Amino acid sequence: MALERPKSLRELALEHLRNSIIDGTLKMGQALSEREISEGLGVSKSPVREALAELRNEGLVSIEPQKGARVFNLTEAEVAQICDFRQAIEMAAFELALSRDPDGLADAMARVVREMEAARRDGNEKKYLELDTAFHQLIFEHAGNDYLTASYTRYVGKIAALRTHLAKLPQHTELSFEEHRRIAAAVRRGALEGIRKLLTEHIDRSRQAYKSAASVLP
Repeated sequence: MALERPKSLRELALEHLRNSIIDGTLKMGQALSEREISEGLGVSKSPVREALAELRNEGLVSIEPQKGARVFNLTEAEVAQICDFRQAIEMAAFELALSRDPDGLADAMARVVREMEAARRDGNEKKYLELDTAFHQLIFEHAGNDYLTASYTRYVGKIAALRTHLAKLPQHTELSFEEHRRIAAAVRRGALEGIRKLLTEHIDRSRQAYKSAASVLP
C-alpha cells in the first residue's frame, strides 16, 4: 500500500484559499493580501503567491499589476457563459455515462440524493452544497472521458462558488434538491431526453436566479 505524499505548502495554501472562496468565507470581489494570508497560514509569501497564480488559472482570482489579487466577481454575461458551458459539457458527459455505465451512475446519484436529503434535514447547508458539486461530478466520473473531466474540473471551483452565492436566495436550496431528485430518477429510467430537459431547466434556473440576485443578496 503506497503512502500518501504530504501536501506541500503551496498545496495547503491553495486548498485553504480555494475552499474559502467556494464556501463564501472570502467574498466575491474581496481584495486578497499576500502578507495577511501568509501570516494567517504561518507560511512565507512564496507558496501563497503560487497558490494565487493557480487560482487565477481556475478563474477564482484576478490579479492585476499594482492592484494585487481579488476574489473573482461575476457579471450577468459571465454567468450566462458558465451556464452555456455547463449545459454543453454536462449533457455530453451524460450521453457517454448513460451508454457506458448507466447502472453505476444511477446508483451513485441515488446515494448522493439521499445524502443531500439528510443534509437538508440537518440544516447543514455547507454539506448540501458539497454534495451538489459531487452530484454533477458523478456525470464525468461515469462518462470515462479524461478530456471532458479535465475541462469541467478547471472551472468546478467557480461553479461551486456560484452555487454558494445563489444558495442565499429564498427557496433556492429547496428547488435545487427537487431538481436533483428528478434528474436522478430520470437517470434510473435511462430517459435521455428527459434528462436533457431537466438539466436545461436546472441550469437555466441558476441563470435566471443570478439576474435577480443583485436586489436580494448583500
